[in-house]
Amino acid sequence: MRKSFIVVVFALFLSRHLSGQEGLQFSFAHYGTSSGLLSNQVNTVVQDEQGYIWTGTTDGLQRFDGIRYKTFRSKPGDSLSLPTNLIWQLLIDKKKNMWVLTTEGKLGIFDTKNFTFRKVAVKTRKAKSIQVPLKKLIEDEDGNIFFLLQGHEAVTWNEKKNEFSFEHNFIKQKEEWGIADIVQQPGTKKYWIAIQGGGLAVYNRETGNLSYAGSNAEHEKAIEKYEGRANPYALMFDKKGRLWFQSWWAGMPYAYCYDVKKDEAVLDNFEFHTYVKGYYETHGFYEQKDGTIWIRGLKIFARYNEKDKKFEQVHNGYLNERSIVFEMVHTLHEDREGNMWVATADNGLYRFHPSAQFFTNIAHINRVSGIAGSGGVMSFAWTRWGTILTGTWGDGIYHYNRNLELIPIGIKGIDGKSNPSVWGMWPSADSNKIWLSAQPGIGIIDQEKKSARFYNPPLLKNRTVRQVAEDKYGNLWLGMQGIGLYKWTASKGGENFDEGISQISAVPSMQVNKIMIDSKGLVWVGVAAAGAYVIDPSTDSVVMHFHDSATDGQQLPEEGGVSSILEYDDSTIVITTSTRISVYNRLLNKITVINTPEVMPGFIASMEKDKNGYLWIATTSGLQRVSIKNKIFVRFNREDGIDNDNFVLSSSIVLPDGRMLFGNNNQFVCFNPYSVKVSTDFPAVTITDFKVMNRPLLVDSLQQLKEIELAYNQNSLAIEFSSLTYNSAFLIRYKLDKLDKEWKQADKTNQAIYSYLPPGNYTFLIHTIDAEGHAGKNITKLLIRITPPFWKSWWFYSLLALGAASLLFWLDRERMKRKEAFQKMRSDIAGNLHEEINTALSNINILSEMAKLKAEKDPQKSKEYIEQIHSRSHNMIIAMDDMLWSINPANDNMQKTVERIEEYIDALRNRYGVNIEMLVDENVKELELNMKLRHEAFTLFKEGIKNLVSCGTKNCQIHIGSGKGKLLFTMQYDNEGCDMQQVHNLFHRQDMEKRLAAIHARSDVQVHKSSSVFLMQVPVK
Repeated sequence: MRKSFIVVVFALFLSRHLSGQEGLQFSFAHYGTSSGLLSNQVNTVVQDEQGYIWTGTTDGLQRFDGIRYKTFRSKPGDSLSLPTNLIWQLLIDKKKNMWVLTTEGKLGIFDTKNFTFRKVAVKTRKAKSIQVPLKKLIEDEDGNIFFLLQGHEAVTWNEKKNEFSFEHNFIKQKEEWGIADIVQQPGTKKYWIAIQGGGLAVYNRETGNLSYAGSNAEHEKAIEKYEGRANPYALMFDKKGRLWFQSWWAGMPYAYCYDVKKDEAVLDNFEFHTYVKGYYETHGFYEQKDGTIWIRGLKIFARYNEKDKKFEQVHNGYLNERSIVFEMVHTLHEDREGNMWVATADNGLYRFHPSAQFFTNIAHINRVSGIAGSGGVMSFAWTRWGTILTGTWGDGIYHYNRNLELIPIGIKGIDGKSNPSVWGMWPSADSNKIWLSAQPGIGIIDQEKKSARFYNPPLLKNRTVRQVAEDKYGNLWLGMQGIGLYKWTASKGGENFDEGISQISAVPSMQVNKIMIDSKGLVWVGVAAAGAYVIDPSTDSVVMHFHDSATDGQQLPEEGGVSSILEYDDSTIVITTSTRISVYNRLLNKITVINTPEVMPGFIASMEKDKNGYLWIATTSGLQRVSIKNKIFVRFNREDGIDNDNFVLSSSIVLPDGRMLFGNNNQFVCFNPYSVKVSTDFPAVTITDFKVMNRPLLVDSLQQLKEIELAYNQNSLAIEFSSLTYNSAFLIRYKLDKLDKEWKQADKTNQAIYSYLPPGNYTFLIHTIDAEGHAGKNITKLLIRITPPFWKSWWFYSLLALGAASLLFWLDRERMKRKEAFQKMRSDIAGNLHEEINTALSNINILSEMAKLKAEKDPQKSKEYIEQIHSRSHNMIIAMDDMLWSINPANDNMQKTVERIEEYIDALRNRYGVNIEMLVDENVKELELNMKLRHEAFTLFKEGIKNLVSCGTKNCQIHIGSGKGKLLFTMQYDNEGCDMQQVHNLFHRQDMEKRLAAIHARSDVQVHKSSSVFLMQVPVK
């Protein structure tokens, strides 16, 4: 957070008249095209109920919030936009409507919230009236609005018909009159009329009487007094009931004021020719809330002096960047803070506060050249005569009375035209002498004798003495330019001044910036690049040394020299370096730094303390009021009426009446710190613009909503705001609740930017704080909701959860199905194995019984039975081996199955001596078949090839392939030597058919002349 507190206060400053600088001088803020204003020709300015400043120029309408402009122009084809960019007058009526009058005479109401224009019709009695160059809108106390076509006629507004028309006029007038102006007399039903060609008239709505010269029905004395007065115009009644008007005759305009209640003239035939050389025009009066009267026009901008009964012209011409320069003042308007806004025809818009007088800038004249002095004011002293002495570089000593008016020096020994440059002044404890540190040497003024003398001891090497201070023993401490610290001992130099000089060797030979004698009698010396030394004057010994590498509570926050030292109270010493303020507590032997370099613009030059405990610190870039307890900084600079805010090192004083003087590069500034007030009314902060994705939305419509709801892709916001105060000493702080952990202080753009806001509910909070850091109770709130995308909404998450649950349920169900199928497959395999084993064992049992019966009677038959038992037990072992191989997880792929087939074929070749060739496609090895299908397919293949071999085939070619979701077994064998009938029978055995049906496989035998083919197709999908 920025810790400085910027104050924008426009102050009246009373500068001494330099050559050619005549007239009232105020401190103006200037707004031209470089600041964002559309045109330097500003015709009109008003403030609406919210506090916005509206300006009408030759290039459109603008709204100003103190930081930025919002521009409105005519848009071809858009009936809700302005009819033209040439805006002549703005008027905010009693119903808060803002009327817009263009130079062509087009009229309408501009909605300041929705930014739309509603056209109003105008009906005049005379067709050419609308073409007159001078037009204006006038509102009376009852809210009646008149459209004056100056010099011709006035028409009245009818809200029901949405028109201005002569038919709605209620003010009686003669048809032949040209109306130059109309004004209602406050608190009455009387309407005063300026008649083009001469004279005044009054219409009383209560009585219906019309009074004018030659027919003064109600005996209005003003009519008689000004009968025949040529061309009266610019009528205005002030709060005192006085009628102001202007009249053009004898080749120039004159100003008048007539007290209607007292029936006497207050101002008569006042002209500006004495003050304004050349041609000029007066166009209108303006009264501030405090009763101050102003007049404006071509080369005219003046304030009425009630005491002297005359207008005093504001200085028109460049003096500095806070001057006003104009050819014509079109409009004056006072805002709710008392600021005056000045619309000029050629140089944009100005703002100033005429009633706030804070800073007085006192410039001096070089007595030799007779022009403004350029030497910095380096020293001050308050004399016993109640006057002020100042020492300047190159321009010598000047003398002022308590009213800061230059008076003769009047001191013997100081030449009135040429005298030395005095860097420091120190009034002696005897209330008579004033010690002067000069360039070079030491001076002394005897106030009783009004005389001065100077000494230049050789030991000082003809160098500049920058500082002089007298200790409690009456000795002088001299801070030199580049050669360190010297002491003049009164007891040694009483008769011969030079003999009292000695050097303090404990202090390095550097530039001494400041010497301060504290209440305990210790001498504090601020040295450039070496810190601060504290010396006991009774022993000339250094008792403390403050610097950046010090320990024991004496460490300064930055490397370099000490610019100033001040005793704040009995226990506190304030020490400043170039940019930091350190507060040393003697009781605790501790230093506390109260600022960062960013808070202190420029380099610290000097400081003083007022009776309220504030430190006033002058820098090379302005003046700061500092509360060391709260660490609150209030900055004043050229915008606040300080002519030159580049202050001089160690050049300051507090006068007995509390006023403070600070010297700068070519003059000095005087002010009363107790009159510098900051507002205690905390202004509410207004949201001036709300941009979503850099697209502005209507703020008024948004504020009508309970909550601003934005989509997830509308999460880049820029919120602009303003206190809508232009003379305010308040800062703005903001916070986006649930995102910002702490309050943020707005910078000069008054803008909060959030580039990305996650979906959620937020509250934008904004308020003001005062100079002491106290927060106002008026907190502006804006509720913002960023809706999440549908895939981040609760219902979508619910659907996802439901979908995930459904998926998990389905996966679990499929897992259970697979588990059940796998279990069934294992059960089927186990059942088949059990069936085969049971059948084999049953056959073996029967054969063993038969072999047993035939063993004695028919041994040969018994041997046959025993052979069958052997064969069947062997086959059972093979079947069991195949079954166990199939259910082994290590063999759960076609690669292993193909290898198993190849092993079986090798066994057949070796056992039966047959020629079997086998070709297996590579894609067969990649097939994924379940355990049962692989087992059954393998068993069928094995039975098939076994059957062929058992039927006597000697040559066989086998091809195993796949295609269209099927595993294809093709076995081509020679017919020669093969029992074809046996082949047919074996391939159509019941067990073969059963196995084929179990896996939905098909087989086919194709018999050809010399060879046959056995085909088997096994579905794999």
